[in-house]
Amino acid sequence: MQILLLTKSKKYTCEILKYLIEKHCVMGVVCKNFDIIKNTELEAICLAQNIPLYDNNTLYHLIEENKLPEIDLAISNTFGRLIREPLLKWVNGNCINFHGAILPDYKGLFTYNHGLLNEEKEWGVTAHYVNEKFDEGNIIKIKKFSIEPDKISVSELEELTQKNAYELTIEIIEKWQKSGPLPSIPQKDGGKYYSREDFNYAREIHVQDSAEEVRKKIHAFWCPPYEGAYITIGGEHFQLLPVREDYDK
Repeated sequence: MQILLLTKSKKYTCEILKYLIEKHCVMGVVCKNFDIIKNTELEAICLAQNIPLYDNNTLYHLIEENKLPEIDLAISNTFGRLIREPLLKWVNGNCINFHGAILPDYKGLFTYNHGLLNEEKEWGVTAHYVNEKFDEGNIIKIKKFSIEPDKISVSELEELTQKNAYELTIEIIEKWQKSGPLPSIPQKDGGKYYSREDFNYAREIHVQDSAEEVRKKIHAFWCPPYEGAYITIGGEHFQLLPVREDYDK
């Protein structure tokens, strides 16, 4: 199959690309901008294999100019941009996103953090068709797994989720190759879309928060090198760090 991959450079997205190179014909790799893949493993693989690299703007320019190659299936994983109608039309709706959370419960951004904050004991990856809204398309399959929310860190949850996303990606592509477009079901009503504003609000610690609430926020938002939970006192901004021995300080 001729496949277009929309992604960024991560351990398991590079593994997905290697699998696609071995089993299929990769027509291009798309990133939201070139800066985020400069000097990365993803860039190195593409250069070594002569795979075209596009940024988001170039992708839609090629579609407008009718110069993008024919694509059987577009795959999105940690892409970070809304996939728009011109691409969806170009691939006849054959575009699948692998979302690192269970839909419709956790749509949007920073879902790992919110999942730990909410003390979820089950997590998962959702393969769904893409429409013109974030994380709203019909669901093909959800791959679920158990977690211990008070013990697993954000970075560990991301790693585990991406490993499952890699496995689910291979499963879905192999099924597609055998039988074509796969059956799906509409998402149930409900769930929540998590925005950057939700993220910043949730990680703020207030003086009235209980010790348990403070502990949960520090744990759920600790992900170096990014700032985690914080408190503002007297107009000054302070980041709170965990004291557990199993964290790197």
